[in-house]
Amino acid sequence: MVAKNDSTGDKLSDPEKNVQAPPVLVLNPAAARGKAGSTWLRVRDQLRSWRATPTVIETEYSGHGTEIARSAAAAGSSLVIAAGGDGTANEVVQGLMEVEATIADTAFAYLPLGTGCDLARGLGLPLNPAKILHGLRKGRNIWIDVGVADISVGGDKERRYFLNGVTVGLGPAVALRVNRSKWLQRFGKRAYTLAALREILNAQPHQVSWRTDDGASGDTRMLQLFVNNGPSIGGGMRPSPNASFSDGELHIVMIGALSLKTTLGQFRRLQSQRPFAHPDIQSLVCRSIELEGSILDVETDGEIAGSLPAKLSVSPASLLVRMPI
Repeated sequence: MVAKNDSTGDKLSDPEKNVQAPPVLVLNPAAARGKAGSTWLRVRDQLRSWRATPTVIETEYSGHGTEIARSAAAAGSSLVIAAGGDGTANEVVQGLMEVEATIADTAFAYLPLGTGCDLARGLGLPLNPAKILHGLRKGRNIWIDVGVADISVGGDKERRYFLNGVTVGLGPAVALRVNRSKWLQRFGKRAYTLAALREILNAQPHQVSWRTDDGASGDTRMLQLFVNNGPSIGGGMRPSPNASFSDGELHIVMIGALSLKTTLGQFRRLQSQRPFAHPDIQSLVCRSIELEGSILDVETDGEIAGSLPAKLSVSPASLLVRMPI
C-alpha cells in the first residue's frame, strides 16, 4: 500500500485509539538514481510473512521523510523503517527525535537502497535488502547514540540530528558534487572518491576556532573537519576507525593546511583505511565541540544542513534501533 503526502495522516492509526499502529516503511524510490524503486519491487514480497504488514509511504519531496516519521511515531507505530539512502535515514531519524519517539516505544530500522550505505556499514547490516526485511520480522532492539547539530541556517539557529557524522570544509563540497551529478552517482560509493579527488585539487584552508566540552580549544587553519558519531562516512571512509554508535562520544579529526601532495597522500591512507599520519592532522574525542569561523557549510549525513557557527554534541543511547536477526 502506498500513501500520498496529502493523506499521510489518514493512513496511520488514530493516536486517540488505544491500539498500536502498524509499522511504517518510508520509501524514497528516487534514491541511487532511481534504482531504489526497482530494488524495492524485487524485495517487497518479504513483507508478506510479517504478522503486521508495514504501511509503505513514498517520499515526494525533501523533508517528507521527517513528516512521515513524525506522524507515524505520534500515531503509535512500533517501527519506522527508512528505505533509501543515508539521506532518507537522516530524515526519518530527524522526525523520530523531534517527537521523542522512544517514549512511545517506536523503533527505527534501516533498509539500505542508496549510494553510500554508510549507516548500513556502521551498524554492521548486510547490504542485501531482502535479507534485512526477512530478519526484521523478528528483529532485536538496541540503543545507539545520536549526534546533535545546532547550526546556523539563514541567520537563525536550527537543530539537526545525525547518525554517521558531520563534515566542514572539503566534505560539504564533495557532498554537493555527488548530489548534483547523476554521472557520478552511477559509480556508487566510488562517487565520493572521485568527487573528493576533484575538490582536493582546488581546496583552500579556512580559519576555524573550536572549543570542546572538556576545555580543549584552538584556532586552526584547516582543509577538513570530520566529526564522527559512527565509524563510516563518505561512502565507506573511516577517518576515526574507533568511532562507535555506543560509546557516548564524538570522534574529531582536523586536517590542517596541507600541501596538495601531502593531502593526496593522506587521502590515499584514508581510502585504504589506514590511520592518518601527519603532525598537522589532529584527532581528539569529546562529548561536544563548538565551532566558529567564516561562513562555511556544514554537512550532516551527506546533506548540507547549514553553516557555522555551530555546536555539535552527542545524545547517548537515545535512538531505539531494530536490527535484523
